[in-house]
Amino acid sequence: MHCHPAQGGATGGIFSKGHLLALSLLACLLLLPLPCLAQSGLFAIVSDSHVGASNSVYPAFIKTMDEEKIDMVIHTGDAINTPGSEREWSAFLEMTGPTRKLYLAPGNHDIKGPKSVSAYLKHFPKLYYSFSDGDTLFVLLNTELPGEESMVGGEQFEWLKGELGKPFQCKFVFLHEPLFPVVPNHGLDRHREERDRLHRLFLEMGVRLVVSGHDHIYDRSDRSGITYVIAGPTGGMLPPFVRDGDPFRYMVVTRKDGVYSFTSKDMAGVVRDEFLIGGNASDRHLPNQAPRRAAPH
Repeated sequence: MHCHPAQGGATGGIFSKGHLLALSLLACLLLLPLPCLAQSGLFAIVSDSHVGASNSVYPAFIKTMDEEKIDMVIHTGDAINTPGSEREWSAFLEMTGPTRKLYLAPGNHDIKGPKSVSAYLKHFPKLYYSFSDGDTLFVLLNTELPGEESMVGGEQFEWLKGELGKPFQCKFVFLHEPLFPVVPNHGLDRHREERDRLHRLFLEMGVRLVVSGHDHIYDRSDRSGITYVIAGPTGGMLPPFVRDGDPFRYMVVTRKDGVYSFTSKDMAGVVRDEFLIGGNASDRHLPNQAPRRAAPH
């Protein structure tokens, strides 16, 4: 919508030119769309789809996205099963669809060595990046850079400090390998000094949420006021201690009045966990819902 100030006419009327200009600008502001704090943020989070594996349920997930009219997906890695496979990348992107907004933080099945990096960059222009929506910053990191596997360091860490220093109300981080995995000495827990430095940066910069994948089991925990989520898988091998009848998960995210609502569902659409972030409801799980936490293996 384009708003133009009212054109001045003859002097001596009820309203002066200044009054007319002020009234015109006020009308323009009233007609503008409401800010994102009113209602926005509809997207989904998915992880470990392992397209190419026989048990991948990614097609069923995309069908659900179509049914729920969700056109933005954040994927926390292991989109495909075989690093560097052009056939699997083509299948994954075809399933996702050309009109759906896809943001991917690559996993160890997406990138494993220089050859797979080249294959990845054919489809995704950056190895790590950020984007924003209103007052929310979304940062997608890379835990699989050759020579820096299972950590966030070097140039990426310096870049991250600059990104998180930007003045956003909500800051969400997505990466594949978890800082605090279900199984110790796994993921970023393999390099605890670098992991702890990353966690301290999140604390200092006001990060509210960190979502990862990799463990192939859903988990949510609180670390010094930061909500850490390990998204459940939509394919690939399952840990031997998983006893859940439907271990595959995805998350739907909505926002209303400045509060983000996160709902974890299984592939039958059954709600398995819910929590809120933002406003006065920050980091609360909803009534009658509890975090899904696995026993240590």
